[in-house]
Amino acid sequence: MYESFFGLTERPFNLLPDPDFLYLSSQHKLARAYLEYGLTQKLGFVVLTGEIGTGKTTLIKSLLKARAGKQRLGVLYQTSFGAEDLLELLLREFEIKGQFHSRAARLSAFNEFLIKAYGRGEHVVLIVDEAHNLGAAALEELRLLSNIQADKEPLLQVILVGQPNLRDRLRQPALRQLAQRVGVHFHLQPLDKEETKEYIRYRLARAGGSGIFTPSALDKIYDGTHGVPRRINAWCDLALVAAFAEGRQEIDREFLETVVAAQGESLEGAEGGPEPDRQPASRPELLENIDGSEPAAGEVIGAGSGEFTDIHLRKEILELSERLARLEGLVLDLVGQLIPAFTKFFAHLPSEPAKPVLPPQPSLPPENQEVAGQVSGLQGDEISPASKKSWWSRLLR
Repeated sequence: MYESFFGLTERPFNLLPDPDFLYLSSQHKLARAYLEYGLTQKLGFVVLTGEIGTGKTTLIKSLLKARAGKQRLGVLYQTSFGAEDLLELLLREFEIKGQFHSRAARLSAFNEFLIKAYGRGEHVVLIVDEAHNLGAAALEELRLLSNIQADKEPLLQVILVGQPNLRDRLRQPALRQLAQRVGVHFHLQPLDKEETKEYIRYRLARAGGSGIFTPSALDKIYDGTHGVPRRINAWCDLALVAAFAEGRQEIDREFLETVVAAQGESLEGAEGGPEPDRQPASRPELLENIDGSEPAAGEVIGAGSGEFTDIHLRKEILELSERLARLEGLVLDLVGQLIPAFTKFFAHLPSEPAKPVLPPQPSLPPENQEVAGQVSGLQGDEISPASKKSWWSRLLR
């Protein structure tokens, strides 16, 4: 609409995520480095959080575009589903064909897909956008689906993208095992004042333009948007439309204030709105503790600046935990195999012990039966020496 008037090749402030217009602030560069590390090292779960409009989706799309051909990608944008629906959605997203009438059949088909993809050298990555909307059961189901491994590497890698309350969700006791599987977690902050100005200049230049917004207008944009990229785009786009309508080649602070006042509450981020929590741009928040406590902004637990010691430690802990889980599974399988055998063995045993079978006693001649009767009558009783002499004498006649 206004592109030709300002000498632009395209709209520089589109509200839809566009990786070609990604402005890499110091935070975005750091976030991208950690996310790429998580992908290349196949660390299992990667988590990216941030306020609405801070550029999470644009950053992820840019990273995946740069890694095109290196992974088999699936994306879930709608997260209003339960754990029972997750497998079916994954089968559709990864185009796994077939008739699956039970959860066991769907799970078997998905595991077979992962194994075949691994055999072809494909890295399967699932991106879950708006992951803060997922319930605990659905998140736990994702963890279980990512358990299948080969050569100590997960065959399914999951990137969870969501708003800050996703961090709170992962701290729940029911999701402790999932939290321990997170290899990288980066929280994206809004832009600071200088980054906001550079962001606007960068996007204008990317579309073939320059200038247009005066320094005072740039200050006003930061004051009203608090450095949130999506809000910046909304302000700048509407200002360009209004300037085009009035034939203005330059947008100053006064004109911008008029545009904002005319839009009222419909312009997200207008003055009076809450300012998002923001840590200094040079120290972005990274890698929360498993126990729920948060490190200082930019702190990598157990490591110096720029090191990945904590990530390696967590990876080793994860591998040990998974090895223990596999051993427990083997023990349970062995017990499960032995129980039927023992049951079958004991089923053939009589319920009461059998009485011993005594050999037949030889019959006595008639003349000795009287003596035998006397002996039988004496069983269990104390026999006196005189009695012994009497019946032994008779027996030996």
